[in-house]
Amino acid sequence: MASVQQVYNTLRDLTNKEQKGFITPQVFNSLAMVAQMNVYNEFFTELVDAKKLSRQGFELGRDKSVRKQKQEDLSYFVKKATIPSSENVFFKPLDLSKIISISIYDDIENGVVTSGTNITSCEILYDIEKANYILGSNLSTPTMDFPVALVSENIEVFPASVNRISLTYYKTPTSWEFGTKNTSALPPTYAVSTTGGMQVFQTTASRDFMLPSHCIPELVSEMAKLLGVRLRDPNILSFASREEASE
Repeated sequence: MASVQQVYNTLRDLTNKEQKGFITPQVFNSLAMVAQMNVYNEFFTELVDAKKLSRQGFELGRDKSVRKQKQEDLSYFVKKATIPSSENVFFKPLDLSKIISISIYDDIENGVVTSGTNITSCEILYDIEKANYILGSNLSTPTMDFPVALVSENIEVFPASVNRISLTYYKTPTSWEFGTKNTSALPPTYAVSTTGGMQVFQTTASRDFMLPSHCIPELVSEMAKLLGVRLRDPNILSFASREEASE
């Protein structure tokens, strides 16, 4: 995982070269989550680019495959949840970023008696007009064998007899607790305590970025870009631009 201490120390050395105190823990923490989301969203863009390379025959194989590397990066964020129905509506998890798949359980709870429990994938729709067309058609009416999920503010699944769904999705990155490495719902944080007038890194209150450790250079670049805009420092902006161009 990407160490918040390492990212902060790198930025501090970059921005405080003249000892002007540009980067403080407060400023760093205010930008950390934005930088992390920028890197996280870039994973999806890079995955699309990798698929294009693969179709053109330029993709390397095995461990050197860019597509495989991006899938591994995104695997940090894959999560499954079983969601019960609330008046035929399924509420999205608070940490939902992007939906991968939606399935229904074909079992006694859903009014269908089978031997064991079967899971059937739903066709996912985002177009309400198309969903209304399917629901109003005698030929394409959703059944337990061919269910349909309409994703909007919440999730509606048809047929209406479905009582629970299995949702596989990418969760929004948050942070890891420094030291324990437990998942935290709070953003990445660089915490300090004051000892003898000096600021000392506080491990118990700090939280690492929820990104692979090899993303540290990208995080530094994103933070430098945000800091350069905030401080109107052309040197920092120039560094960020060079790092971005070299990727």
